[in-house]
Amino acid sequence: MMNVPWGLSPCYRFRIRLFAFDHGWQGMFQKKRIALLLPQDVGYSRAVLRGVQTFAISRPNWVFRDAPPVRESLKPLREWRPDGIIALLFDREVASALRRMRKPLVNTTSTLDLPKVPLVENDHYAIGRMAAGYFLKLGFRNFGYFGSQWMGSSIARRDAFREGVEEAGHSVSTCHGEYLPRPAASDSWVQVDRRIGTWLRKLDKPVAILAQNDVPARDLADRCRMLGLNVPDEVALLGVDNDELECHLCNPTLSSIAVPGQRIGIEAAQLLDRMLRGQKTEPVHRYFPPVRVVVRQSTDTLNVEDEVVAAALRMIHERATFRLAVEDLVAHLSISRRQIERRFRERLGTTPSKEIRRVRVERAKKLLLETDLNMPQVARGAGFTDARRLSVVFKEQTGQSPARFRFDVRGGGDM
Repeated sequence: MMNVPWGLSPCYRFRIRLFAFDHGWQGMFQKKRIALLLPQDVGYSRAVLRGVQTFAISRPNWVFRDAPPVRESLKPLREWRPDGIIALLFDREVASALRRMRKPLVNTTSTLDLPKVPLVENDHYAIGRMAAGYFLKLGFRNFGYFGSQWMGSSIARRDAFREGVEEAGHSVSTCHGEYLPRPAASDSWVQVDRRIGTWLRKLDKPVAILAQNDVPARDLADRCRMLGLNVPDEVALLGVDNDELECHLCNPTLSSIAVPGQRIGIEAAQLLDRMLRGQKTEPVHRYFPPVRVVVRQSTDTLNVEDEVVAAALRMIHERATFRLAVEDLVAHLSISRRQIERRFRERLGTTPSKEIRRVRVERAKKLLLETDLNMPQVARGAGFTDARRLSVVFKEQTGQSPARFRFDVRGGGDM
């Protein structure tokens, strides 16, 4: 029987119990032990933790314990006897042990192929495609990928990145390094540095490299400094996760693809909550697209041999939010509209007007995530004539409205 601790008459207490039973809330006042097996030395996992905590505001009966998802955590976990578990599973032995506990379990990484375990995760294909599109817009023709050769998330990012690059007529050179999410403590630093250095020296320059996430991207930046390779002019580096600590420890500061980690945490907690309340759910695999490329020094360059296109790109990036039109580019560069559009298509596979809209949408994303401006203010700040035009162009490029984008990402507070 559910306890109702308020000083109400027996009649009201009976009604509350009946209402709770009818709505599936009979367990809401019983303490639930929730184990969070998420490594806190990784920005993505910390964001997922914040998302779980955000959802838990509505579940005051949830009690948490957290530990890294490693074998040493299994014995104390069994002793604690959790009611439910949210984990980042990259160790197959740990994953098997958790499944044998027969407790509601939600996974937050596709590192391992676990089709029968509910999964809430990033869309790694979309991450790879976003990286390819970003580098191609900067004019690069040489590309590299650095990451794990067996982790599911790394493989998906690598393959999608390669697909986007190859569609533009180029190829990708790959170097493998295992990060789970960091190199094993027993790995030889000298051997890893030697392998990375050999690969970097052989790459045709300038080259644009996508790393599996921010940790290996920072290692690449350090190795480039050791070899005397300039970042970003010779080697442009892009990470994933937008881990503020890693990105600002990097020298130069690291550009990174922001992912909706906190939103994933909220969704994982909501799914676990349904499982705890006895709702029958098939193994759910839900993927969230990346948010945007957060540009810092490691990709702050244009690799476009065509001086006219390069000058137009600089003007677009500097003035797109000030009602810039293609006619302004034509007048400033003393070139016909037909010529500049032909050069953009040949060099970048796009047009000046599409590039202007893309830059404005990126500016709108930044304003939506980092400010509380209303839609008309966001529209003006991003260079659109009004909120309606912002909505039309934003939906064309992202598949969702500006308001929905803000809700989906800031629902977990991601920036």
